[in-house]
Amino acid sequence: MYFRLNPECYFIQGSKRGAIFDLIDSRIYALSPEETELIESSEKNQPVSGHEEFLHELKKLRLGTFYDNRTYMYKVRVINSSMEEELKFQTNLSRTFLEINNSCQRDCWFCGWHGVSRSMGCMGCNKWNEDGRPLEIGRWKGLVDELRDLDCKDIVITGGDLTLAWDKTMEILDYAKGKFSKIHMVLHQDSLSKSHLDDLDGRARPIIQTENLSNAVAKEGFTPLLAVKPEHYGDIWNFIPENKDALLDFAIKDGQLSNDLPIMSNKKIKMPGIYQFSRHMRYHPCIGGTLAISYTGNVLPCPMMRGHSFGNVGDGELYTIFEKGLDEINKFWKLTLDKIDKCRCCEFRYSCTDCRALDESLTGRLEGKKVCSYDPEEGAWA
Repeated sequence: MYFRLNPECYFIQGSKRGAIFDLIDSRIYALSPEETELIESSEKNQPVSGHEEFLHELKKLRLGTFYDNRTYMYKVRVINSSMEEELKFQTNLSRTFLEINNSCQRDCWFCGWHGVSRSMGCMGCNKWNEDGRPLEIGRWKGLVDELRDLDCKDIVITGGDLTLAWDKTMEILDYAKGKFSKIHMVLHQDSLSKSHLDDLDGRARPIIQTENLSNAVAKEGFTPLLAVKPEHYGDIWNFIPENKDALLDFAIKDGQLSNDLPIMSNKKIKMPGIYQFSRHMRYHPCIGGTLAISYTGNVLPCPMMRGHSFGNVGDGELYTIFEKGLDEINKFWKLTLDKIDKCRCCEFRYSCTDCRALDESLTGRLEGKKVCSYDPEEGAWA
């Protein structure tokens, strides 16, 4: 007798434990070492006695079933290897950050100007101490067209305090309207007025940067992004359950991380759907399919990864970046967690969030990993 998991159920093995991912019901089943060993054996088409209580439990959960003979089980996939070959010349560009401004009159402690390590700095407002000739508005419009032609799905308009360049911002936004699935715009709470929000209505969804807990309540029409200092970590626990739509941006001081932070604990594990699971096997969960275009035209893998550049589009079209440097881009896009220190032997690697910018800043290595309290060698959370 044999036992096999269903086509929609994936067994992912770690160093000590494994996990079953049910991609239909969107559930993860963490396994004990003994259960891991049993599923590993059965998934290799090794015979079972049929009396294993755990296997009968999995059958009741509709995760697998028994067979009289060895059975080949073709797993559910969004895209197979032959389709991957057909798509290899497409860019698979899904999201681009456009830093159309770099001026701000504030001096916020969490700003990129100060080099603060942040868990969601890419989604917040930043200005940068960088030299170079800024792109003119005509070039930004050209980039909007090029991104549309490259089938980019979403754009995030950002850069310093956009209200200081509001006419320019609105002109670019109006030009981009209708060309992308989603348009977000990053603004600081203290710069906003009702007229600004009225201008954005129906054009873009604002991401509102704040460091004030009372201002971080999610409301219809915008997404708050709360910058959290290390000394205020404990203040957010009563806030989280009531504000699930708010984004939390944890600032890391002196490389010190608390094991119970959401970015460190098992709260970082998010059950992916079929599409996301398949994509995470081939692309990094965050920077895969992502680009950022800086105020001066440098093309970056992420707004926070200023030390890496694929080239500059001040005088050349964006498609030439892919034409000349696709291998370098794929170095970041295809940096799956199978290639990351510690993650490669973790059973949760296809369902985990990961910020390469933050971990690189903390470890000094693109493949380094510090932002996680799980030890896959022991199969335990710290």
